[in-house]
Amino acid sequence: MCGRFSVYIDDVELKNRFPNHDVAPFQGVKVTNFAPTMEMPVIIENQVVNMRWGLIPAWSQNKSFANKLINARGETLLTKPSFKNLVDTQRCVVPSNGFYEWDTASKLPYFVQTADGSLMNFCGLHTLWMDENRRPVNTFTIITTKSNQIMSEIHHRMPVILELGSEYKWLNRANNFAAVQNLIKPIDDSSISITPIDKVS
Repeated sequence: MCGRFSVYIDDVELKNRFPNHDVAPFQGVKVTNFAPTMEMPVIIENQVVNMRWGLIPAWSQNKSFANKLINARGETLLTKPSFKNLVDTQRCVVPSNGFYEWDTASKLPYFVQTADGSLMNFCGLHTLWMDENRRPVNTFTIITTKSNQIMSEIHHRMPVILELGSEYKWLNRANNFAAVQNLIKPIDDSSISITPIDKVS
C-alpha cells in the first residue's frame, strides 16, 4: 500500500538521474504529504508530464475511479481491466524522497526512505482520460508488491521501488511487459530505512 508520499526532491540529483528529460516541471514542487488526486510531474519515456494521482481508465464514465486506483497490485496487472492494456506502453516513474506507512497493528506512522537518503523512484502506470467537457486529464497509479522483510514488520505491502539504473528499462516502450516484469519485486532490506514519526503534516 502507498497512500501518502513526499515529493521534496533535490533538483540536481533528479537531473543527474534523468539527464535526457526536461525536469523543469519539478522546480518548485515541494510537497511533504502528497495525497491522492493531487497533481505532480511524472516521468514517461521521453518527457515529463503533470498528472493526477489516482488512475482513471480511459473507458470510465466519471472520475470516481481515481480514489480507488491510487495503487495497482503488481501480481494482478495482467488480469485487471484497468491495467492490462497499459503495461506494455503506458509505464511511468514517480519520483519521491520517501513514503509514509501506518503500522497495521499500532496505527502509528512511519517514514520510509532510501538508506542513503537519495531519490526513490516508484514504478507506475499512466493513462489519459477525457472529462465530461472533453478536457484531457492525465492520471497515474503506483504499482505495489509484497513487503520485504524489514517493511513487513509494519505492513504487508509496499510500492515497487526501482533499483538505481533500472529506470530506463522500465520506461523504454520498446520493452514489452514481459521484458520488465522482473523489476516488480520488493527492494532489498538494506536499501531502505524506516523511521517512526509523530505525525504526517
